[in-house]
Amino acid sequence: MTAPVFPMFVGSGRSGTTLFRNIFDSHPDLAMTHEAHFVLPMALRKRRYERHGGLDVERFVTDLYANSNFVRQGLDEAAVRAGLAATAPATFADAVRTVFAAYATAHGKPCYGDKTPGYVTHLGLLGVLFPEARFVHIIRDGRDVAMAYLDRSEWGPSTMADAALYWRSRVSRGRATGRQLGAARYREVRYEDLVDDPEAVTRSLCRFLDLGFEPAMLEFHQRGRDFAAATPHPDAFRGLAQPVTKGMRNWRTQMAPDDVALVETIAGDLLADLGYEVTGAGEGFGGRIAVMGAEVAWTGKRLTSRLQPLIRRVRRRQR
Repeated sequence: MTAPVFPMFVGSGRSGTTLFRNIFDSHPDLAMTHEAHFVLPMALRKRRYERHGGLDVERFVTDLYANSNFVRQGLDEAAVRAGLAATAPATFADAVRTVFAAYATAHGKPCYGDKTPGYVTHLGLLGVLFPEARFVHIIRDGRDVAMAYLDRSEWGPSTMADAALYWRSRVSRGRATGRQLGAARYREVRYEDLVDDPEAVTRSLCRFLDLGFEPAMLEFHQRGRDFAAATPHPDAFRGLAQPVTKGMRNWRTQMAPDDVALVETIAGDLLADLGYEVTGAGEGFGGRIAVMGAEVAWTGKRLTSRLQPLIRRVRRRQR
C-alpha cells in the first residue's frame, strides 16, 4: 500500500515557516508537528535501530524521548509504544511514520506533516528515507530575514554579514537538492506571495500536497495566541494571533543603507534569481574586504560545526 503524502515544510529560519505550519495545521485532516527535530539526528544513526531480527524498538523509543524538541510535542510515550507494537516496523523510516501517525491520532486527524526549517539542507537524505515526502521550501527576502535574525540573535546569526551568509547558504542548498528531487516532490513558495494572496497560495500548496482546501486554514490565527504561549519564545510568535498581515517587516524602510549594501554584496545574485528587487547598492560597496573576511569566518564555523561530532567521538574513546 502506498504511504500517504508526507508534507515537510523547510526553509531558512525567520522566513515564515511557522506561519505556513499553522495554516496547514488548521486543516481538519492534517496534524503538523512544530520542529520536532528528531528525524534527522536519528536517521544519521539508523543502523543503531535496524537489526537483522527487526527494529530495536526499545533503543528507538529511548533515543526519541531523549530529544527535548520531540518531548515538547506532548506525545504520550505509551501511545507511541502501542503504535510501534501494532505496526511492528522493520525499518527506521517505518518507525518514524508510526510516530507521526500517533501524533496525528492524538490530535484527532488522519494525516501528518512536519515543519523543521533546518531540514532544508538535508532534503536528499529525507527524500530517500521517505519517498512519499513532498517538500515545501518557504523563501523570504534575505534582507528581511537578516533583520529578523538580529532581532532574535539567540536563535542564530548575530551579525548582518553572518545572517546574509546563513540565508544564502540554506536557501541555495535547499534549491540545489530540490531541483534534483523534481517538481513532483519539491515546491518553492515565497512568503511575500502568501502575504499578497493567502488563499491563492494556500490552494496551490493544497493541490501539491493532495489536500482539499478548507476555509478554516485561513482562520489559523484564532488559535495563534495559544500556540505562541506554548512555545519557549512566545514573543517571537505573537504575530500568529492575527490574520496574514502585510508590512510586518520591510527592509526598504527599516534597514540601514550600509546593511542593504552588505547583504546585497553577499547575496544579491540569489535575491535577483528569486525575483526580488535588488537596489544595486552592493555593486559599489566599499566593504568588500570585510565581506571576504566574513565569508572566510563563516566557512570556518561550518567546518568546525561539522567536525564537532567527530571530535566528541574521539574524546569519548580516549577516556
